Parts: sequence; structure tokens; C-alpha cells
Amino acid sequence: MTGQSGTIPLRWCAALVLLAAVPLFWPVVPPLTDLPGHMSRYMVQMDGGRSADLAQWYSFRWGLLPNLGADLLAWVFEPIVGLRLAVKAIAILIVMLQVAGYLWLSRAAHGRVAVTALFAVPLALGNPFQFGFLNFTLGMALVTLALAWWISPSMADNPRRRWLVFCLVACVIWVCHLAAWATLCVLVGCCELAGRFERSGRLLPALWGGFLASTCLLVPQLASMAWPNPAGHLPNENWFRLGLKIYHFANVLADRWDAWDYLCAAGLLALIVAVWRSPRFALHKGLALGTIVLLVVFMVMPGTIYGSAYADMRLTPMIYALALICARPLDLGACRQRMLVVAGIAFVALRLVGNTVSMAAWDEQIRKEQAVVEQIPRGSQLLTFIALPCVNFIRQQARVRDVHVASYAMMRRHAFANDQWAMPGGQLMSIDNPVAGPFIDAQTGALVGESCQGFNQLLTAIDRVPAGIPRLWVVWHVPELPLAGWRPVARSGDSVLYLRQMP
Repeated sequence: MTGQSGTIPLRWCAALVLLAAVPLFWPVVPPLTDLPGHMSRYMVQMDGGRSADLAQWYSFRWGLLPNLGADLLAWVFEPIVGLRLAVKAIAILIVMLQVAGYLWLSRAAHGRVAVTALFAVPLALGNPFQFGFLNFTLGMALVTLALAWWISPSMADNPRRRWLVFCLVACVIWVCHLAAWATLCVLVGCCELAGRFERSGRLLPALWGGFLASTCLLVPQLASMAWPNPAGHLPNENWFRLGLKIYHFANVLADRWDAWDYLCAAGLLALIVAVWRSPRFALHKGLALGTIVLLVVFMVMPGTIYGSAYADMRLTPMIYALALICARPLDLGACRQRMLVVAGIAFVALRLVGNTVSMAAWDEQIRKEQAVVEQIPRGSQLLTFIALPCVNFIRQQARVRDVHVASYAMMRRHAFANDQWAMPGGQLMSIDNPVAGPFIDAQTGALVGESCQGFNQLLTAIDRVPAGIPRLWVVWHVPELPLAGWRPVARSGDSVLYLRQMP
């Protein structure tokens, strides 16, 4: 599969791009945690107020936000192929673009696709993608492609043309996701600084020259200052929680089986340490510096930024990928090269097989749970709860894919869904349902459904459900409990639909 000095031929690169998307082919809707919530928002976006059932609770108004990548793609594709196929195509496109970006970045950095890039391929299906962070992962895929283009000889040899082209590239990535744009700025800055310092040996001129060369990337942020922005935003939270940082870093490949996912992450870390220390490998100094700087950013940034959760975790696949891609083998010898190639092929194959099996199983579970949706009258006032075990929420969030199952009731029956995100300045859809009381958004749906430190979140919440809500939908990930004042009217698997009992 490889040529001289551990090079992956381009024909195999095309195959890798296609194979990486195979886990997404079988599910009707990719079983990514936040994906149903995005789909229901796209439906409101495309409906444009025509459905009276939806319009009584939801409104959508276009504006310029740095969080619109997949929203704009859905706006283009949904009228052509429908919502489900459009979202599935977007998810597949993200994975393929990300893998293509990894491989092209290796080629741009080393003049060839080094075998170390092979180990980065499964990271395209890493934890941020499994969470369904579509705008962010789309933006990061474009960042990888843009960085490869920036350092490619065709662009590096013509800095004026590069400056003009990247004014537009930066705007596209900024619109996709603000954090992706910030990552691009960091990585381009690192590559420019390292390259200029290597040539001149003088730090201050390298810093100044790198800054001037990268000013094109500031265009979208400067232009946004002239655009009216919503006032206020949610706070930054979870500063310097080292335990969570370590957990997220070890959980970079989180999918279904903890031991397998941790073992694979540990294998990648061991490989990174080995190639960074070995004299048989050379490092691209710009990408190596970018890896270190991103790792520092990951360690010092808060876990939640402006209400956006897992902000730090989202960087982990890029840190791993850059650490792998920046290394290229010099002279491994035939035996070591063959062993590295076989290990890379086996790693990619095993991860993709595991992802495929896992996604098929998640898909079957979620389809079974939403079978009760057909029993919900159209336009219903409905509250949905996910009953979780008494385990740290962050740990089980990565293993529970139905947190946004309420959106299926919204998409199929135009019922109210208390799983949308209420983020001032971060979303274009507004929610207004006074009947639901405090149960308005995604903060209210996933609750501990068993006794936890002498307290049951779910039962307490159900006691507070406003009288105007006639139906509950509960998905039990703990033993089912009787709900006072409610009777089951439909069930499928762990999913139960309840009707309020009249006094």
C-alpha cells in the first residue's frame, strides 16, 4: 500500500476517504447525539412559519452568526432530497472532507502522504462528531483543508495571491463555526512563525512577518463588527477542571465500548510519543508547534464557552491528528515500514468496523424508541424526559444517543420538543411556549431517573410539570418507575408515552 519511505499512494487516499464514511451508510438518520435537535431546527428554518403547529412555539429569523455551516447546507439540499437525506449527506460529507484534509495536509507538509497520516483517519469519527456537533466538525474539516492549502508550495510561493484568497476562505470558515476559525488562525500563525524563524533565526521579525502574512484571516471578525449582533450571551464555565480535561483527552475516540475506545486512544498516544522521540522520523516544525499550542489552549480554556458545552473537548481530535500528521518517516527500513503500514491498516479497519456496528445498533435502538411517536396527536403539547442512571453526566452523555429524541416528535408530529438550545446570540431559532413553564429547552430533558444521593431528579421534575401539558414521553435508561398522575398509553422498548390522568 505504500511506496518508498512510508508513502501512501494517492489512489489509496481516495479509497480511505470513501471508506471512512461507510459507518454512516446504513442508518436512516446518523445516530449522532445532537443531530435530531439540528434536524428539527432545520425543519423550522425551512417551514418558514407555514405550519401553525410549529409557529405557535418556534420562530426563525435569518441573521449572520459564526455557527451556520450545516444550516446553510441544509437550506441548499433539503428542497432537493428532503430533510433526512440532506442531513445524512451532510454528515457523510463532513467525514469525507475531514479525512481528505488529513491526507492533503500530510502531502502539503512532507511532499507526500506519510504513513503516519493513516492513523489519523478514524479521528474523523471522533468524539465531537459522535456528539453531532455538525457546524463545528464541518468547520474543522475545512480548517484542515485550508491549512494544507496555506502551506502548499503553490500558495507559499505567491503570498499576495494567498492573502487575497484566504480573505474569502477565512470568511467561509468563520460562518461555519467561530471556534473553527479561531483554530485556523492559531495553526496558520504557528506555521508562519516556525517557517520564518527556521529561515531567519530571529524571533521578533518572524513574529511580525507571520502576523502580517496572516492578517487576511482577521477579515471576517473585523467585518462582523459592522453587523448588528444580538445583545448578551451565556457565561463561560468549567475553568481548569483537570479531571475532565484528562477524561476528554482519553475519550477522543468515544463511541460505544469504553475499554476499546480507551485502548485505541492509548495506542495513538504511544505512537505519537514514539515518532516524536525517534531519530527515524522528522517533524514539520509548523504543525508540531501548532500541536503544542492547541494542547496548551485545550488545557487553559473553559469547558463551556458562551453556553456551548464541551468547547475544550472538541479540540482533541485535531490535537491527535496534527501530532501524527506532522511526523514523517526518514529511513525506517523495509521491516519497520511494513510493520507500521500493517498496524495502520489494521487500526483503521478495526475502528471503522467498530463504528459501523455501533452506529447500526444505535440506529436500531433509536428507531425502536420513536415507535411511540405515532400515538402522539399532531401539534401536541408534550414534554420529553430521558431517565439517566446516577452516573457523572459527562461520562454517560457520550454513551447515550437519544438525548434529543424529542425532536422526532417535533419532526413527525409537529409536537412541542423541549430539547432545543436557548442560546442568546448563538441560535437563529426562538422558543416561546408559556404553557411548558420552565421546561423549554435542552437543559430540562435529560435527568437522573433513579435515587441519587437521596434525590430523584426525574420524579421531582414530573411533579412540577404544568397542568397544560397532557402528555409525557419518557425513555428509561434505568428501571421504570410509576409516575403518579400519569398512565402509560404506548410503549416500545424503553420508551413509554404517558397521558395525564384526569382527577
